[in-house]
Amino acid sequence: MDDLEFRDLMAIVPSPVTVITTVEDGTPAGTTVSAFTSLSLDPRLVLVSLDNRSDLLRQIRHTRRFGVNLLAEGQGDLAMRFARSRADRFAETSWALDSGLPRLGDTAAWIVCELGYELPAGDHTILAGAVHDADRSGRPALVYSDRAFGTNSALAATPV
Repeated sequence: MDDLEFRDLMAIVPSPVTVITTVEDGTPAGTTVSAFTSLSLDPRLVLVSLDNRSDLLRQIRHTRRFGVNLLAEGQGDLAMRFARSRADRFAETSWALDSGLPRLGDTAAWIVCELGYELPAGDHTILAGAVHDADRSGRPALVYSDRAFGTNSALAATPV
């Protein structure tokens, strides 16, 4: 299996769409990440994976804090804005500081994390964040699968 075949295979795995954010020297920073999951209940930990070349990874290592913005249905454009390289991803974006971190508007959920530990993993680094605060809006979460945005819907019960 070559790299392209592996990438195509992994593209069909549904992933939550998150924008990870931090603030360094008063400047907000963030990027779209699909490698995010819960890790532990006791203690409360979440896991996020960032490219080793990422400026955001360097910033989080410096600030030791990050926010997880779990995007909601209809926020695919926002996901793409934070996935692309551009000077100011926060321009023309609804956001505010919450617990000292950039929180995007109208997301499905918001999680405030302190960097617990990190683990090298190939061309990425896995970050474990200790959850200090969280909020859920009730909006359906945005997922990404087979190179398309959507939401997860419960299967209708079928009479047996």
